[in-house]
Amino acid sequence: MLRCCMFLAALVLVAFTTLDARADRRVALVIGNSEYREIPALKNPDKDAEDVSKTFRLAGFEVFAAKDLTRLQFEERFRNYLAAADGADLAVVYYSGHGFQIGGENFLIPVDASLKDAADMEVQAIKVDDILRQLRSRSKVQMIILDACRNNPFPRKDYWLRDQLIVAGGSGLAQVTGSQNTLIAFATEPGAVAYDGSGDLSPFSSSFSRRALAPDQEIRSVMAAVRRDVVKATNGKQVPWENSSLIDDVVLMRGAEQPAPPPLDAQQNQQVTERGIQVADAAEAIGSRDIRVPVGVGPVPLKLDLPAKDASISLKLASYPATGTLSLPDRVLSPQSSLMAAEVDNLRYEPQIGSAAPVEVGFEIRVGNAAKQATVKLSPDVDPCDQAAGEPLDLQGVVSGRLPNEIGGGAVETCEAAVKSYPDIARFRYELGRVLLASGRIDEARQAIQEAADKGHIRALFALGSIASSGSAVDTSKANGLYSTAADKGDPYAMAAWGRALFNGLGVERDTGKGLDLLLQAAAMGHVDAMKELALIFQEGRNGVPADPARALAFLRAGMERQEVYSMGILGLPPKWSTQTVAVCKPKVVTKVVTKVKVVRTPAPPPPNTPKAPLAPIEPAPWRGNGGDHSDQPSRNTGDSTSGSADL
Repeated sequence: MLRCCMFLAALVLVAFTTLDARADRRVALVIGNSEYREIPALKNPDKDAEDVSKTFRLAGFEVFAAKDLTRLQFEERFRNYLAAADGADLAVVYYSGHGFQIGGENFLIPVDASLKDAADMEVQAIKVDDILRQLRSRSKVQMIILDACRNNPFPRKDYWLRDQLIVAGGSGLAQVTGSQNTLIAFATEPGAVAYDGSGDLSPFSSSFSRRALAPDQEIRSVMAAVRRDVVKATNGKQVPWENSSLIDDVVLMRGAEQPAPPPLDAQQNQQVTERGIQVADAAEAIGSRDIRVPVGVGPVPLKLDLPAKDASISLKLASYPATGTLSLPDRVLSPQSSLMAAEVDNLRYEPQIGSAAPVEVGFEIRVGNAAKQATVKLSPDVDPCDQAAGEPLDLQGVVSGRLPNEIGGGAVETCEAAVKSYPDIARFRYELGRVLLASGRIDEARQAIQEAADKGHIRALFALGSIASSGSAVDTSKANGLYSTAADKGDPYAMAAWGRALFNGLGVERDTGKGLDLLLQAAAMGHVDAMKELALIFQEGRNGVPADPARALAFLRAGMERQEVYSMGILGLPPKWSTQTVAVCKPKVVTKVVTKVKVVRTPAPPPPNTPKAPLAPIEPAPWRGNGGDHSDQPSRNTGDSTSGSADL
């Protein structure tokens, strides 16, 4: 009778919590840059990142952890993180490493940055405002935590920012203001320098990792406690600082999620132990399972089918997956979570975007004094539609993507199956539109892309803008409206298109400053067409932006590093084709940018017995630089803006 009541109580508890709320989606990107190549290494950031990653994981976050990122690696990790953060309740970026300010703008420094030339800041460093802008467009609440307030270690002190050459001044980072529901925390006050400390962790990260795990503490109370700790540890030399516009309470570590089963008397314990051993033996079947879990479709039920649902049986997570998130319908599970037998059938797993390695989750199954271990293998599985038709730089995508000329017509059935299986995932409808377009089924492609846009797929808005700006009935106003909407939501393709329109006054009143900013933002996300457009602007000097061939060269080199064929051709480098990885080439020293074609006049045929003159050298093909019609030459790159929909 007692066991029956306990079982019913557990079911009531599960039902109540299921009605109470869905599991919050909380995502954190944690970066520690220590091993710098051009400047002295830092001793703490890699350990800081490891410690803070554990903290967020214990608090139930999906954690994207990374150490010693180059610029290209940061772009890839950040895109994967943004895809996971789309629609999140709370999105956090924690950075430890070199960072400094120039002209009131804060920059984080990848480990491969050299910053030797005035144009290097824009192509090698990462602007904090760009990170914050992307978080605002994707999550309900945003937090950026920076343990990066160190002196500028580079010998050069002046860099290009937008249309001005700015001299670096002051120490540390500049104050940043956020929009509503944003918190931006600094390891020290604006303009001051943070310290590494004497131990393995910086004073700031050490205190944060400890204080953030206090149960049910609101984040502003956590940061106040961190401030007290750091001031004491540094004798008042370092004072952590934050700017907050939070209107919602943010609690990182929540209190106990599940009460323990009540104690049993001796007779009940003996009965439960005997039954528990049988249950645990049956549960060993779990350990032989390898469950394939689709990526990018939300939490997927694991359907473990535990043989018994007795309320006296409890399960504890003995090991948590290295990546991804375990959850129940009402809560996200952390590495310390426990759950009742009745909840096991509702257990879900969401793989981490960008991580293909199988992971394991271990359970300790306990009844009374009896306990048994069981391990389940979970294998992330990318849908064939994503593999066939995912698009480059799609911030709601799960793969590096294919260019239009790389899509096979046979993928139509594959993507139709994905749409049928996941009717609420807008990405698959957009990818279906891409393969329909590649198959020449224009009207069906247009309809699929429109349906994807209606369901919230941002890249589809850009594609609809391309449709409106091409063909026989060009509607520039409609196209610009769609580009503007998608750009506000952070899409790099749309930022490049809308930025180009504003900068040049194409169907809209010219706004050179805003247009240039959008092109720079698109380039910062790895969009090579924006890089080419900027290179042309800086080579020639346009609309009040001063010419600077060295700055143009910097953006061409950035395109070359991403295997963009036009930039490589201009620089005299052969492209290396690859559909899987982005290769990084080391350029030879180049002294000028070729933007014009030398006309070589062919002399009349020589008279008989006259020695032949040597052939004139062949110059590179002309560079159009408009980032537009690339249909004649494919670009092997993750940021080419030829979406295919422009040909509708």
